[in-house]
Amino acid sequence: MDANRLSQGQLVAAVSAIALFIISFLPWFDISGAVTVGGTTIGGSKNFNLWEAENPLDIYLLIVILVALVPAALSVLGDGGDAPMASMATALLAGIGTLLILYQVFDTPGDLDRKIGLFLGLIACAGVAVGGYLAMQENVGGERY
Repeated sequence: MDANRLSQGQLVAAVSAIALFIISFLPWFDISGAVTVGGTTIGGSKNFNLWEAENPLDIYLLIVILVALVPAALSVLGDGGDAPMASMATALLAGIGTLLILYQVFDTPGDLDRKIGLFLGLIACAGVAVGGYLAMQENVGGERY
C-alpha cells in the first residue's frame, strides 16, 4: 500500500469526493415559515441534507463519489495502474453532477431555500471533475511527475 502511487489528478478527485460525501450531510435546503396543519399553526424551519431532500441527485452524486474513489483506491493498493477510462468517466460524471447541482441553485424545488451545503457541494463536485480531467490528461501524457 503506497499513497505515492496516486497522481495529482487522482488525489484532487479523491479528496474532493470525500469532501462531497461529508458535505452531503450538511443542510442543502430549508423550508421555513408557518404551516397550518389540522387547524394548528406550526412555525419554524426544517433543514434538509442531500439525503433527506427526496431528490434523485443524491443517488447520482453517490455514484460520482464512488467512481472517483475506486480508481484512487486501486492505485494506492497497487492493483490499478493507469486507468484512462476511469479518469474520463470521473471527469464526465462529475461535470454532469456539477451542472445538476448548479441547476438546483437556480431552480430550487418547491418553497425550499438554499443552504450552505448546496454551494459547498457545487464546489466539491467541480473539484472531482477537475481532478478527473487532470488524471485524464496525465494518462494521455503517459508520464507522471
